[in-house]
Amino acid sequence: MFTVREIDPADAGLFDAWYAVFLAGATADRPAAIVVTREALASSLLNRNGPMSRHAVAAFEGERVVGTMVVDYWREINLDSVEVEIDVAPVDRRRGIGTALWGWARSKAADEGRTIFQAELGMPTGFTAETWPGSAFAAKLGFAVENVEDHLVVELPWTGSVEVKPLEGFRLTSWVGPCPEEHLQALVELQLAMDRDVPTGGMTRDSMPWDVEKIRARELRVDKNYLALQTMAQTADGRPAGYTTIYLPRADPDAAQQDDTLVLREHRGHNLGTHLKLANLEQLAKHRTTQKLLHTWTAETNTAMQIVNARFGFEAQEKNVEYEMELPQPQLRPAARAVVLDAQDRILLMRFEFSDDLTVWAAPGGGVEPGESLQECLVRELAEEIGLEVPADPPHLWHQATVAEGHGDGYDGVLNDYFLIRVDSFTPAGSLSAAELQAENMHGHRWWTLEELQAHQGPAYLSPRSLPHLVARLLSEGPPEEPIFQGM
Repeated sequence: MFTVREIDPADAGLFDAWYAVFLAGATADRPAAIVVTREALASSLLNRNGPMSRHAVAAFEGERVVGTMVVDYWREINLDSVEVEIDVAPVDRRRGIGTALWGWARSKAADEGRTIFQAELGMPTGFTAETWPGSAFAAKLGFAVENVEDHLVVELPWTGSVEVKPLEGFRLTSWVGPCPEEHLQALVELQLAMDRDVPTGGMTRDSMPWDVEKIRARELRVDKNYLALQTMAQTADGRPAGYTTIYLPRADPDAAQQDDTLVLREHRGHNLGTHLKLANLEQLAKHRTTQKLLHTWTAETNTAMQIVNARFGFEAQEKNVEYEMELPQPQLRPAARAVVLDAQDRILLMRFEFSDDLTVWAAPGGGVEPGESLQECLVRELAEEIGLEVPADPPHLWHQATVAEGHGDGYDGVLNDYFLIRVDSFTPAGSLSAAELQAENMHGHRWWTLEELQAHQGPAYLSPRSLPHLVARLLSEGPPEEPIFQGM
């Protein structure tokens, strides 16, 4: 039985275990794979003020991390989309782990009101969409290929040569780290043009409204983990004409990354892209330490840049395949539930039995009726099911979104909000009779200790699946400042 929950990257031991699985899954059978370092990924996930909301999610088998997922969504642009990366080590594949992680992403997107799912994966040369595991999994979920890039590499130190006519009518300026103040506005204009110009196939993407402040903020974020090498081309009268960027990861001794290269359309035909890359490679030679490969990614349809890359000796190692899928917004039934804890820190759970032989232990409570608030629903449900009064303003513990069948006609899932109620001693006895409770699939109740929750192996399910972890955290830390999101 797998449980899926978001993890805290600040928990170093847990994040180490998570990253080990992430790395194993992302690099399996990919000799040219380039994967974000542990330090850079943790820094990005912990940044709560960045342009994206980023979430590290783990699938657990007992206490062992068996699958990982990163869920990203933009705060200012692309407000309908969510980006998902799922990684499972080869030894644990084909066990339903990826599907369990996908269920969490589906629920999180539903809770955020997002309906477009995007993903990308590296497919090594020699594999096809039918034979590469990641591609087969994406197709099974319903994703369609919308854009394909070549992932190319060239060995470092770069010892090649490129014959090119001398540059006339333009001047090149190179720098390391953040952009000099006098060139910042020009860089903004070039970045805006890059976002308009870069081939994205059929991917649904908005352009970031770049300005000086946004560029500076990005540079500060990037500089924590990468050394940026940039070269800009300007016309004789100072107008921006193009730029190129290389990133040297501070914690990766093996790989450098050739990022953007752009020449504005009105300035093409002068070998400006080649001159930009040559100048930036000179910077790379000065600042490179042990990096052995320079990686870049170029769309199959970007013929001009493909030609430029070939002149520098870049060779294709993988296909970087971008996927997208749009799903209708699911209708989720709101519900209120109580986490009832007694003086011995035991939790009260109701036993639900369904016609498909499914048994679930879940907190008392139920669906919100038309016109009810969550608090009013909780008062009514607890009076009916267990005969317990609800105090004013009980702590709001957890917010659970689940996209799945079986939550009422006309609904695609449920939104459960959980509230804490403490009791000294209590014998559950609500206004509904045993027969009336059974008509609603409830067949008794039980008080559970934390140890019993943690030892539970089924076959009955706990809801949420991560209930043992949630209760343990509640007992050790108290109610959270904000409700904790949960999937299934």
